[in-house]
Amino acid sequence: MHSSDLHACRTLPELLQARATLHPGRTAAIFVEDNESTSEVTYQELWSQSLAVAKALCGLDPNYQTSGSGDAPRVLLVQPAGLPFLSAFFGAQIAGWIPVPTSYPKPHRPMPRVDAVTRDCDPLAILTTTKSMATIDKTRLSSQAAALPMIAVDSLLPDTGHDASFSFGEAYSADSIALLQYTSGSTNDPKGVIVSQRNIMANIASISPGFRLQFDQTSAISALTTTSWLPFFHDMGLMSGILAPLYAGYRSVLMSPQAFMRRPIQWLQLISDYQASISGAPNFAYELCADRVAPDQMATLDLKHWTLAFCGAEPIRARTLHTFAQRFSSVGFSQASFYPCYGLAESTLLAAGGAGPAVPRVIDVNRNALRDSKIELAVSRSKRDVTSLVSCGSAPQDTILKIVDPQSCIECNERSIGEIWLRGESITRGYWNRPSEDSIVFATLCHEPKRNHRFLWFGNAADAPLAGAQVGKDKLFFRTGDLGFLDNGELFVTGRIKDVVIIRGRNYFPQDIEATVLSLGHPISDRTVAFSVEGPRAEGLAIVVEIARDTPEPAYKTIVRDIRRAVIEEHEIDPRIVMLVRPGTISVTTSGKLQRSACRIAMTNGSLEYRYRWERSGGTESPPLPIPELPAVVSPSDQPEIETQVRDWLRMWFISRVGIEPSEIDFDRRFDDYGLDSLTAVELSGELEDWSGVELTPATAWQHPTITTMAEFVANGLVGRDPSSQDVETIAIESESVASHAWTAAANR
Repeated sequence: MHSSDLHACRTLPELLQARATLHPGRTAAIFVEDNESTSEVTYQELWSQSLAVAKALCGLDPNYQTSGSGDAPRVLLVQPAGLPFLSAFFGAQIAGWIPVPTSYPKPHRPMPRVDAVTRDCDPLAILTTTKSMATIDKTRLSSQAAALPMIAVDSLLPDTGHDASFSFGEAYSADSIALLQYTSGSTNDPKGVIVSQRNIMANIASISPGFRLQFDQTSAISALTTTSWLPFFHDMGLMSGILAPLYAGYRSVLMSPQAFMRRPIQWLQLISDYQASISGAPNFAYELCADRVAPDQMATLDLKHWTLAFCGAEPIRARTLHTFAQRFSSVGFSQASFYPCYGLAESTLLAAGGAGPAVPRVIDVNRNALRDSKIELAVSRSKRDVTSLVSCGSAPQDTILKIVDPQSCIECNERSIGEIWLRGESITRGYWNRPSEDSIVFATLCHEPKRNHRFLWFGNAADAPLAGAQVGKDKLFFRTGDLGFLDNGELFVTGRIKDVVIIRGRNYFPQDIEATVLSLGHPISDRTVAFSVEGPRAEGLAIVVEIARDTPEPAYKTIVRDIRRAVIEEHEIDPRIVMLVRPGTISVTTSGKLQRSACRIAMTNGSLEYRYRWERSGGTESPPLPIPELPAVVSPSDQPEIETQVRDWLRMWFISRVGIEPSEIDFDRRFDDYGLDSLTAVELSGELEDWSGVELTPATAWQHPTITTMAEFVANGLVGRDPSSQDVETIAIESESVASHAWTAAANR
């Protein structure tokens, strides 16, 4: 293969080399720091930096060269968002190693996710950055993780010696492992999806038509621009933010999750400033923008170039898309730019999407019929009787999508709910180092109800035995465990098999019940789970709700009564158990998905700690708060008045955002006593920075943990005094860690 023949590239390293050869000076990526300074890298620079990483890795294990002999060693990518991640990711592949992106590093804190992934995939090294290396406390890691050598990729000198002569060996076949993509499962039991080079190239090719990617191999500069704030260790952030733009030759403009969570306007401003045509995020991000961006902040926005706004990774709410489009239409955003989609790590990323951006197709269905696994178009306009569902389009090229009855394995008719089954080159072959009972489930369709020739296989599709004389490996489908139906060939996702609550023969989707509970507001937090429990005679409904830490005990019974009343009224079911728990009790995955099964198990075995339990016998959207008016010219003499204004604003913020009773507000009470979690800390620092102009980070709320000390910090900043003596780099890294974990919690809204 000639190094500039892009269409002949089978792997990502080959593609990067070809890009570097064809247009070396073209900008590959730009990273915008939280202080709005930028750094960028060209394709030639990225290639040279990646070669340096490859050389360093090969020096650690001289017995494993790019010939690919033996098992490819694994290397953890433990670093914050930034351009060094790109050279680490591609450098590992060039060396023939398997990159394993993990969550961002926590400075001077335990990293259970890193420990768990280390146990599972047994890596030989960690790739990180100079700043992160200085703050990683090895005494807080497991002995196995602490013993791994660390390489700071940003300290390596670019390797320009092999630009023209480097050739790829057998390790670079299309079927070689490109990365281990750890799913957002339990921290104690993460599963590494084995993603091959063939999977990635096939999935990006599938993404291209819907995203309208124009494969560019001629122009000297990037044809179009994409933007992303999504975490690099998440499949959506990695594929849509980094790999798809590389494939098409676009310029990728990146920012950190921290920056978005602090001030959502920065994402939209990035799209506007760089005239990006492609960007997207989960549903909660659009909701957060509609909620947090004030009208006066929109004056500098121009979103007319944003022609594809993808939305996926969690349930897509029609109301969210409508509100966002309505809110930002005045600055050029069109609802015809939306691209709702469905995907998962086991299909590399995209599994269903439209032919291109378009006004989302929404159908209103009868909620009662939906519970019975039937799809009936709604006639009533009552909110109680209607559920609005958003189309995720159809399967892309080279992918077959079926809706199948999970019990009989017989394909369903249109408008019949069943399990989503997938087949195609994007489907990964299994989980790393998993016994068969824990691996990916493949199966064949049945065609006759009376004949049980269903064939199930746990593990790698490539290793599956033949299922009888007629069925081979090429007929196997991946069972996603997700529920949905087809209407006019378009996919509508309704939930997951294991999460469906079945009572009196009717199906109840926990997301609907949880939304009802959350809609009650104070003093309920943004996290609640609903699931089924076994009863003396039949299955019942259990609801676990996180409530504010300072909720008085006499209010518990009232809260439970309100929950029962709302659920009975809207869903016609009386919960069997309602438990009120402290914030942070309900566990979530790294991508923000509720772990209902884990909560059910904890309740069943008695390990779920609660503040109140009731058992039957037998996010909200908030507009930005009004902000105080500051003097045109601030002087030191204004400090006392400013502190008073900030204290009053913070008091109002805690009442409105956290749901604290006015009588409970104490200016010298610690924020965490009010239930201020990482997500709330991010929102507090972002909104306060919006009007004060004093640069804040999520970590600031922890360093100045009362209304009094925070007001003093902001006032000092406004009058020109140094607000903090803490090391700036340490604060920045801590903020990155807080935000990277907080953004996933927000996905539950």
